[in-house]
This record gives sequence, structure tokens and C-alpha cells, in this order.
Amino acid sequence: MMSPVPHTSDVVVIGGGGSGLATAVAAAEGGADVVLLERRSEIGGSTALSIGSLTAAGTSFQRRRGIVDDPDHLVEDMWKFDEELLSGDAPDLRRLYAHESARTLAWLIEHGVAFAGPFPEHPHRVPRMHNVIPNSRSYVARLDEAARRAGVSVITGAEAERLLEEDGAVVGVSALVDGQPRDFLANRGVVIASGDFSGNRVMREELLSRSAAGAVPINPDALGFGHRMAADVGAELKHMDKLFGPQLRFPASPKPGLLDRLPLWRWFCRLEALVANNVPPSFLRPVVKSLLVSHMSPTDEMFRRGAILVNASGERFGQEAHPADELALQPHGRGFLILDRRLAAEFDASPHHISTAPGIAFAYFSDYARGRPDLISRGADAAELAARIGVDPGAFQSAVDSSGLTGELIAMGPVHSMLTVTEGSISVDDRLRVLRDDGSAIAGLYAVGGVGQGGMLLKGHGHHIGWAMTSGRLAGAALAASETTNDQPSNQAEPRNQ
Repeated sequence: MMSPVPHTSDVVVIGGGGSGLATAVAAAEGGADVVLLERRSEIGGSTALSIGSLTAAGTSFQRRRGIVDDPDHLVEDMWKFDEELLSGDAPDLRRLYAHESARTLAWLIEHGVAFAGPFPEHPHRVPRMHNVIPNSRSYVARLDEAARRAGVSVITGAEAERLLEEDGAVVGVSALVDGQPRDFLANRGVVIASGDFSGNRVMREELLSRSAAGAVPINPDALGFGHRMAADVGAELKHMDKLFGPQLRFPASPKPGLLDRLPLWRWFCRLEALVANNVPPSFLRPVVKSLLVSHMSPTDEMFRRGAILVNASGERFGQEAHPADELALQPHGRGFLILDRRLAAEFDASPHHISTAPGIAFAYFSDYARGRPDLISRGADAAELAARIGVDPGAFQSAVDSSGLTGELIAMGPVHSMLTVTEGSISVDDRLRVLRDDGSAIAGLYAVGGVGQGGMLLKGHGHHIGWAMTSGRLAGAALAASETTNDQPSNQAEPRNQ
């Protein structure tokens, strides 16, 4: 049986998350013929699972609020999240992101993505966090529309297996499309936009700490295929042992929250943004609290004030100094946060909150009791609460006896130790070209988003999305402007939506 004729285009993008979509849109709108390969049956990647904030400096939103900002100040403030770790990690890329961030936000707005803000987040010296409206799926919806308008061939169920080389340059991708092998050749370049490797248990065990290896990935489909393919052709991988986390997270609500139920119609998102940007913050707090109790982590301050953490059997397995790390090493990385009525009251009013959206709203115990009653269980004593949450009564009694908790007991959970993203990435230069160990570029190969951080470490809200969109936009525009190196006519791929 003859192999299918290779499909030839200008640009092949591997991965249909935010960075891959941004790359495809920018390249296609610049006149390039683009094919996007997505391994799953639908696009979105980790972007669709994120909170959706984008941090940027010098934006129109800031100017409307009278906020004077400087991209160089954004660079400095990003270091302040962890100066010892972040300083010098990839200064050229951090500077590139900071100076292009406002243009990226404007580009997304031009494509119909709506935002509210800016909002403050320490240690940023001025408000820079722009929140997507109504949720992160809006990025995917608007960029998907733009990609199809621009003629991008989106092929789902397409698992990239290896990069194709010729005379030391990457010239295409070999992939399985619905289990059948196909080659996709690229006249101008291949862009790896496959995300991080947090969903790959083998890579986590090989490269990360025991707690990170045992944590539950937020995106189990982030398997690190792009890292492997790039390394196979000589790319340098950087900071593969770095990450921020794990962190405690409650599971998703069995019922979609208010923000998850809102439609993604373009006009409706714009209307929501208009409202969000023109009403006092107090009007937004009920909506934001819905987000907080659905997606945000409980603060470790609860443990410092006397709450304890037990595993799925009811055992207290540590002293909660590093609760997420400790829980990750327990069976299934699953447990319960235990408090009493006194602590519940303490975390039901300022200054103690369970979770927060900086500068907008705090979520207290009563917000969780109303918004996520599935997470709250009560018992008059340890035996009653153990029965309610299904743990061993003897082990749970011992756990309570080891604490200062008294009277009526309350369990919040289950709670999981979860891994948001890994920071290890392919080495890239400030043109997003993939680099070898000696600093030379691999012709025809680019990387963007989480897989293309180039050793840059990103801590804090809005930086990963900001880099994903910025790097994708820049790589796509650069490829659209590059000269065609192969004059063969391109074939027409058949887009397939699932």
C-alpha cells in the first residue's frame, strides 16, 4: 500500500492550545498557508483550563485609568516574585514579553477577546492583570474563529511523532492522523506549541521532586511530546527540574459555575466586558466569588491558624508545613482540610480569607458553604465527621487528638495536590528559533508557549498566558514575513472538526 502524498504548506504548528492558535492566526493573516495539528479531538489545551488572566504593561486599559506604566518596570516586578530564582534565567525573553505584552493584548482585543481590568497583584507596583471575559474559553473561541477565517487547516486527532530533517534543517512533521501515518512538510518552518509536560508521569518521576511526581496534573494531556521531538533533533532543554507547586486545589464543581455557563457569543462577551469595566468592584464581587470557590486554592494560612490536613484514610501524615507537597505523597494525592467552628468563623471575615482574587474580592468560609456545599461536611465530633467523609474513624480520631481542634468539626474537601504547569522548556532565542546546546539555531524549527519558554521561569498570575499569546503572535508574524525556501505548490489539507 502506497504512503499518502505528503501535504506541503508554509507553516506547520504542533498543538492547538493558546500559543498554537496565536501562531497559526498571526501566520495565516500575514499570508502564510498554515496547518495546525492537534492531538486531541478538540482544540484548547491548557489555555482552556486556565483562569485566563493576562499581565501586560502600557495597555489602553491602564491609560484609561490614568495608570502610567513602563515595560522595564514589569521586568523588574516579575523578578520580585522570586529574585533569587528568576534573576538572569532568560532576561532577553522576559524583556521581549514585557515590551510586547501591551501589543499582544491589543491584538487579542482586535480579534474579539474581551477583558476587564487592570487589577493589582503584589509585587507588581501598578495594576497590570487583565482578566478575560467571561473565562479562558473565550481565547479559544475567538482565535479559532480567526484561524478559520484566515484559512488555517485545523486537523484534530493528529499526533505528531517526529520532526523531519533534511540537510540539518527541520522541514516537516511525521504524524498519525486517526491512527494513519502522514507527513506534513513546511516551506518556512515548524512551530512546536505542545505545552508543558505536567501530565507525563514518567518525565515527572525522572526530572522533578517526589511530591511533583505524585501530584495530580491539571492538564493530564500535557505529555511533553514537543520536548522529546525537539531533543531528538538536537535541541537544548532548559530548567527541566523547575516548577512552582504543587498546590492544594479543590475538585471542579459537579455543577458548572456561573462563569462556566455564560455563552461565548462575541457580542455578549463585549457587553460583559463593558459592564465589568464600568461598574464599581462591589458589583463584580458575587461573580468573582463564584470563580474563587470554583478554581482557586485554599490559603496555607488556615494551617498556620490551626487547621489540619488528613489523607483519604483519615490519617494526619505531617505537620502541614508544606501541605501540598506532603499530600502529593499520599495515596491518590487526596485528602481533607479539617477545621472547627472557631476557625470557620475566623476565616469568615477580614483579615482571614480562604481564597482571593487580588484587588477584587475575597472568598470566606460562608462563600464556600453557599457556593460549594459539596465541599463542606460537618460532624458533632470526630466519629460523626469520619462517617460523613468516609475515613477510618480510629485514624481520624487520632488526627483530631493531635491538633487543637475542639467541638463541632468541619471538613473541606476532598482536596487534591495538583500540578498547574512545569517550567522546563526548549531553548529558544528572542526570535523564538529553537537552539542547540552550542547556541546555534536549528533551521526551520520554532517553539512557543510553555514548551518555548527558553528557560524563562514564570511565577504569578497572567504570565503564562501572556507569554503563550505573545510568543505565538510573534513567531507567526515572523514566519509570515519570511521568504519561502521551497517553491513546490502547497496541497490543500482537509480541515476536520470534531
